[in-house]
Amino acid sequence: MLNVGLIGLGKMGKYHLNLYSDIREVKLVGICDANPEVVNELSAKTGVQGYTNYKEMFPYVDAITIAAPTRFHYEIARECLLAGKHLLVEKPITTNYDQARELFDIAISKHLVLHIGHVERFNGAVQEIRKITENPRYVESKRVAQFNPNFKADSIVLDLMIHDIDIVLNLIGSPVKAIQAMGSKVHTELADFATVNIAFENNAIANLHVSRMSQIKERFMTVYEDNALYKLDFTTQDINIYRQGQTQQTISDKELRYKNEFIQERLFVYKENPLKSEIMHFINCVTGKTKRTVTVEHDLLSLNVALKTDELLRKGIYGQVEL
Repeated sequence: MLNVGLIGLGKMGKYHLNLYSDIREVKLVGICDANPEVVNELSAKTGVQGYTNYKEMFPYVDAITIAAPTRFHYEIARECLLAGKHLLVEKPITTNYDQARELFDIAISKHLVLHIGHVERFNGAVQEIRKITENPRYVESKRVAQFNPNFKADSIVLDLMIHDIDIVLNLIGSPVKAIQAMGSKVHTELADFATVNIAFENNAIANLHVSRMSQIKERFMTVYEDNALYKLDFTTQDINIYRQGQTQQTISDKELRYKNEFIQERLFVYKENPLKSEIMHFINCVTGKTKRTVTVEHDLLSLNVALKTDELLRKGIYGQVEL
């Protein structure tokens, strides 16, 4: 049985904690957080040994999940990898491309699994749309939520939009040619909403909108191909497909009538908890039952595009940057 540890017991860390408790293939043997009160409370509740120093877990664990704040990821991940531990690190892995590359280099040199927590990759609807789309011409996404002051210091690109960036890079599969970004500050010193256009060398375009100042939560993506439109709901994991039907045109002395019909299909999607699916994939990679679903280069590309986009918004520039 695989012994695992968990570092970071905030909102995301608690999600991991609850799921690890239900997974038979592993034993959660340690939880860690910088706040001793949180550690003591959750340790008493779960019966799992608690720590405030993550290095004290090393002798007892084979693999570790890092759900600590992003600014601590590099230091913690590096120490864990050097100690020979397989890692699942919540996205973004770091806010620095060179640091991310270094972590992957260490993992590769020590034959360790380093998995980045892009949970939407394991959304049933996302997995299905990758199978059925062939040549996306245009992709638009909308990911909006209510403002949460606990995340006011976080970039909306690295916190929210990075999911959609990762998905469109995989769907379109062409090198990025240029990025345009525009956003505005409302509640914080960073952009609270933004619209980003990504142009690809195959002439496909992605338009991504993200906001943390909405009164409702919406997470959609629409993929346009030559003869079909695919509308994906991340929350319900539903996909609706719209295809061109019959077109009729009637011309008379008095009027011109134009009728355009379409065919709507609803795709059956196997729905599972995406985070649980992601954790199971990580476990299966560690135990040798499966291989990574994406390459290291794709992980680094997603981060690089997100960092370039975030850079544009931080500078307050409406313009474009080339990779």
